[in-house]
Amino acid sequence: MVDGFFEIIRAPNRQAAATSRFILVCRGGRLFGADPKGRVCTGKLLLQPKRIDRRFALRATYEIPLKRLSARHDPWPRSSIRVPVAGEIDPSAKSQNATVFVGTRKIDIEITYLGPLPS
Repeated sequence: MVDGFFEIIRAPNRQAAATSRFILVCRGGRLFGADPKGRVCTGKLLLQPKRIDRRFALRATYEIPLKRLSARHDPWPRSSIRVPVAGEIDPSAKSQNATVFVGTRKIDIEITYLGPLPS
């Protein structure tokens, strides 16, 4: 498994790359990342048993911060919503296209390895 920094961009949205860009850190199969709007993703890469290729299962949670409401309207406002992310990737590829499910929505992404983590 490759530890390092990765960039994730929605594949069809080349012109909106600045807003659909996501930086992700992988260390020991654990994932943490964020986008420019403050949305956070955490998760794990899991080895697929009985598979010949080097694909790993991606299981993550995408956390989207909500705008704050007045305390008068809701005494227990939620600060974010959580959406499951699932798919398969090859963590040893320097660059790849993949399809993941964000909630029930199928999204094509490009994943690029940016470099190793500091020691």
